[in-house]
Amino acid sequence: MLTLLLLRPGVAVPVERLADELWNGHPPPGARSTLHAYLSGLRRVLEPGRRAPYRLLTTRDDSYALEVPAGSLDVARLCALTDAGRAAGAVGAYERADELLGEARLLWRGEPFAELADHDAAEAERARLVEEYTSLREDAAEYRLAMGAHASAIGDLMSLVRAHPLRERPRAQLALALYRSGRQAEALQVLEAGRRLCAEELGLDPGPRLRDLQAAILRQDPTLSTPPRPPAPAPICRHRRPLVGGRAHHPRPHRDSPHRRR
Repeated sequence: MLTLLLLRPGVAVPVERLADELWNGHPPPGARSTLHAYLSGLRRVLEPGRRAPYRLLTTRDDSYALEVPAGSLDVARLCALTDAGRAAGAVGAYERADELLGEARLLWRGEPFAELADHDAAEAERARLVEEYTSLREDAAEYRLAMGAHASAIGDLMSLVRAHPLRERPRAQLALALYRSGRQAEALQVLEAGRRLCAEELGLDPGPRLRDLQAAILRQDPTLSTPPRPPAPAPICRHRRPLVGGRAHHPRPHRDSPHRRR
């Protein structure tokens, strides 16, 4: 019951819908009374000793809402860190992006809503979060490749390819990381395995991303080499010269300085 309400924090969910979700489309006779008993018990746990009006599990007409600050949920913090990491990556601050996405990954504690594995109500949110987490890992690998940390990206990319063998982005990233680490033969094996899998499972050729990368590796295209590290982002506020007597103070050059007037 608590998890069903947390799927929509702050949203009033009608009793009929809660009953339908709780019993996965097959509420038993007397479901409404049983549901009210569950909700009363949940209130006693959330706000022991408190009487109406309640602050956490609130009632609106014939609906219930769990009032929790959005920022207090791991899901909200994960999304915020992911957005911040992607924003940093968009301006070339790859190390900061990698750091933020690393913090986001620490919030992932296995499959979300595992206790509702058989409930249709949680399936869409579970699928959305799994996709978001997979994309987060792909983005983190992209930033590591961009800053030349290709070797440190290989392990996680191997795990991604095993878990999602038909996703072309992590397969291409893994092949590129291997190539940049001096493992050209393994890079080509990864791409060939993807080609065979597409043919056997889907009857298709791999997409242009994998085909172009394979061709570039075979001819040892110089554009595949490690990109130059991006410059450190400029500080937002630059230090100004100190003022002396209301005027900007410029240090006088040392008499041996090459900038001293001759």
